[in-house]
Amino acid sequence: IDREYKKRFSVKIGQYIKLIDIEDIECIYSENKGTYAHTVEGRDYLLDTTLDQLEDELEPDIFFRVSRKFYVNINAIKDIISYTNSRLKIKLKHFSEQEIIVARERVKNFKNWIG
Repeated sequence: IDREYKKRFSVKIGQYIKLIDIEDIECIYSENKGTYAHTVEGRDYLLDTTLDQLEDELEPDIFFRVSRKFYVNINAIKDIISYTNSRLKIKLKHFSEQEIIVARERVKNFKNWIG
C-alpha cells in the first residue's frame, strides 16, 4: 500500500499561515505540552499536533522517534555519540538547545534505521 506521508506543516504565526516543508525540519519535540518543529534555519514553530499523532504521519525512512520527547530527521544528524547506559546521543546540524538521547530500548531499532 502506498502510504501518503506528511509533506509539510502549516503553522499559524499571528495572522499569517506559514508552510514548512518536511525536509526543512530537523527535529520535532515536545515541551510544556506543546509540540515544536525545529527547522534548518534554527527556528521553532508550534505545531497543532502531538508526537503520538505524528506516529502515522511522518515518513519512517526520514523520521525516527528516538525518545518520548523527540523525532529526528535522518538528514539532520551530524554526529552519533556513544553515551552512558548503552544509549546514544545525537547531535543535529543546527539544533543544540537540548540534548537528544536515544532511549535505551530504541537503540537497536535506531541502529537498524540508520543502516
